[in-house]
Amino acid sequence: MSDELQHNPPTSQPPQARMPSAGIGFSLNETPGIELLLQPLTSTSPIVNEAKIRRLYLQASTQQWFSPHRLNFSDDVEMDEVSRRIWIRFMTVFYTMEKMGLNVIQNMMSRAVRKMKSEEMAYYLSVQCADEARHVFTIEQYLKKLGAPPKYDYTYHVLGQAASMGIYRVENWLFSTLFSENFASCFLRKTRASNIEPMGNEMCKYLLIDESRHLHFLHIVLPDVMDRLSLFGKAYVKGSQFFIMKFTELMARKLDKDGKIVGIDRRELVEEVFENVERAYESFGVSRRFLPFPRVGALTSN
Repeated sequence: MSDELQHNPPTSQPPQARMPSAGIGFSLNETPGIELLLQPLTSTSPIVNEAKIRRLYLQASTQQWFSPHRLNFSDDVEMDEVSRRIWIRFMTVFYTMEKMGLNVIQNMMSRAVRKMKSEEMAYYLSVQCADEARHVFTIEQYLKKLGAPPKYDYTYHVLGQAASMGIYRVENWLFSTLFSENFASCFLRKTRASNIEPMGNEMCKYLLIDESRHLHFLHIVLPDVMDRLSLFGKAYVKGSQFFIMKFTELMARKLDKDGKIVGIDRRELVEEVFENVERAYESFGVSRRFLPFPRVGALTSN
């Protein structure tokens, strides 16, 4: 994802996509008393920038959307059988990742608020949790339209455990989310570029709005988290992140052949994710030497 999209998430949609109230595109600058609303609560020694988090919370609140108003689930999904089979497989993986993200954020929200000493994070993370629930619900409905009941694939369950366990579980979760949100954003953009199916394209457009804002949040909080990590904490995070990236890279190989049939190059996808994560760490003041990246392997048979 480009730096511009990471730091400036979309704030508007075409007129035909707007809802009559509280829809995407509602401007904070037009809100009465916005100066008062932007003042964060007084916290004792917060670790993160609460003014930026409050502004992002207000933006997130104005960008909420309701998938049955955005997508016509009464329409049929017309695809050839090969593409449908592959697309069901891809969407089942994506559904699993979003469901895993929802489960993890529900578990980590209160821990993060306490660890970062910021009540503003409670506001923002609550909205992000609602985003994740909306994603799971939307993909669930879409899979039903494809003719496949939603199914959580426990093959990937270890990723959720690796992202939210251990001594530095809050820090590890935040850095793991940086990777997962970048992966989701890259996947959604490549899906839209491949133009697999109109309803799926439209769904990906709205999911990307939320994913961009989630990345914005991480770019606010992670520099402060990095500054306060001990040497042992940094070593722990590095080990955990390498495992998550290596596991993801290995699992992605199994989707290589199917991806090429529907226009998604697995190798390009993973390399782009790694490049985006690397740029993010560089923006935190650390180089590639801080976080080793696994090599992106060649095609393997399924």
